[in-house]
Amino acid sequence: MTTPRRTVLLLVLSAVAAVYSLLPIYNLFSLSFMDGSQLVRHFLFPPTPNLGNYLRLFGLLPFQEAAQVRQGLANSVVVALSVMAVTMAVAVPAGYALGRLQMKGRGLILGVIIGTRMLPPITILLPYYFFFKAIHLWGTIPGLVIIQMSITVPVVAWVLVGFFGALPRDIEMSARMDGCTRFQAFRRALLPLAAPGIAASAVIAFLFSWNDYLYSLILTSGTPAMTLNAFLSDLGGTMLAAGVVIQVVVAIILGGFLQRYITKLKIVDPGTVNL
Repeated sequence: MTTPRRTVLLLVLSAVAAVYSLLPIYNLFSLSFMDGSQLVRHFLFPPTPNLGNYLRLFGLLPFQEAAQVRQGLANSVVVALSVMAVTMAVAVPAGYALGRLQMKGRGLILGVIIGTRMLPPITILLPYYFFFKAIHLWGTIPGLVIIQMSITVPVVAWVLVGFFGALPRDIEMSARMDGCTRFQAFRRALLPLAAPGIAASAVIAFLFSWNDYLYSLILTSGTPAMTLNAFLSDLGGTMLAAGVVIQVVVAIILGGFLQRYITKLKIVDPGTVNL
């Protein structure tokens, strides 16, 4: 096959893949601008687009559960930011220790970390559900943060193990020779180099928590701690589409903000780090 033909074929396949991936998202946005009668008729394009669904969700038009939507959105933000912050506080030291230090049982620890992610989520959800019921953490934001961290901490730690392990060891050795303690060498020499990986890992933790549905539904449904994801299961039709669009837009905005932070980070030359 000649090069021009191959290029055309790749472009066609890319266009098909893009349409296949974006069509459900377009359909979601389209449904959110329809009313119930238009949904029944299966309009691909809203004949009379309107913001009624969004106005109802935020209480600007009559909607009995608007207050729950606002509370669910606030709970989702609080939970996602808490999961991100605590996950990074735990996973960064763990990633450094497992990626940089030689220790007995390191391979076993790494195997356990990644092995826990091979289990279906329901296998840890049921024990947590009964345990949280017994200690009165069911239906609370701290309880939801804890169970989501059972996913985010192993995943983020695994990512950071590879990232810290790939950093040049000479810079840390130079810092130690200059009189830095291990912690000082970590803080002054390695953290500037690891900042892009840490920021990327923070995005992973935030988006996992923000997109979580199963844990949120089982642990917060019908309680003041209910997240937006859990509440959306009580909606239907075009109102559900509008609620999901709100969730998607918030994730894009916050994820994009963190992504911009990653791309704007200055790549640090190991030889210029001030010890």
